[in-house]
Amino acid sequence: MDERIKKIALPIEKNLKVFEEKLNDCLIDNSNPFNNHLKDFMFQNAKRLRAIFVFLFAKILNLKDEIIFDIALLSEIIHNASLIHDDIIDDSTKRRNLETFNSKYSSKIAVLEGDLLLAIALEILSKTSLEIIKIYSKRIKNTILGEINQNILNNTNDINLYIEKSFNKTGNLFVVGLEALFTLKEQNEPIKENLLEFMKNYSIAFQIKNDVSDIKSKNFYDAKQKNYTLPFLLFFIEKKINPLDFEKYLSSDFNEYILKSEKYIEKYKNKALYHLNEIENSIYKKSLIELTNYTLRS
Repeated sequence: MDERIKKIALPIEKNLKVFEEKLNDCLIDNSNPFNNHLKDFMFQNAKRLRAIFVFLFAKILNLKDEIIFDIALLSEIIHNASLIHDDIIDDSTKRRNLETFNSKYSSKIAVLEGDLLLAIALEILSKTSLEIIKIYSKRIKNTILGEINQNILNNTNDINLYIEKSFNKTGNLFVVGLEALFTLKEQNEPIKENLLEFMKNYSIAFQIKNDVSDIKSKNFYDAKQKNYTLPFLLFFIEKKINPLDFEKYLSSDFNEYILKSEKYIEKYKNKALYHLNEIENSIYKKSLIELTNYTLRS
């Protein structure tokens, strides 16, 4: 875990320690010949953002149920399964400084290892409530549909559509843990609404930041697949360019549009933080604010 994130998460340090132990227990399976690589993938350089959010929200909502650990495990395991499958789709060779499953072994093995994580998640989910099962089922479905639509609804300069796709691709697996926590205890509606809006806006900013980081590092894979991210959309709109002609402009200077995209990150970050104003001050709220500012920094 990033040292700065570890410091920000100090108020929930004990929860995270237990979480790591439980996660390790979930992954122990001597019958899986790729178990060592899977464990390395799950533990090496992982940010644990979704688990951290679950534990911070649980503290803010004054929840102490043991099922909180299951919710955190579900969010983290399902997220990592989606990463393994994303690496296949994107033909990625590196993830967290490790060679990806599809690169080291094959796409077939990568599909199966991602599916194995989903099966582990199903085992955990079966121990929760019907309400939580429905919440996770809906959000996983929306995430997959978001990925499908990303590969169909392209060749467009519609920024609103891009924002919607960004939430569907990333936001569902951030929001789902919070929604699951709401089932454990009756909560004040304004608090629920503000926390949900915080998480939605954070996740949009988070996805835009990832997209901008790709372009900064000259990773144009998405654009070559006609999945245009915000800097490209802004470039197309301002230059009145047809997205289908993108290949002609690969050598262009996109710095101006990266800077404009970073203003969108700041916009959604500020919207997220605004929704924390009504949340009672505590060390956990402070950690939420610090985590938001750190992970969404330019």
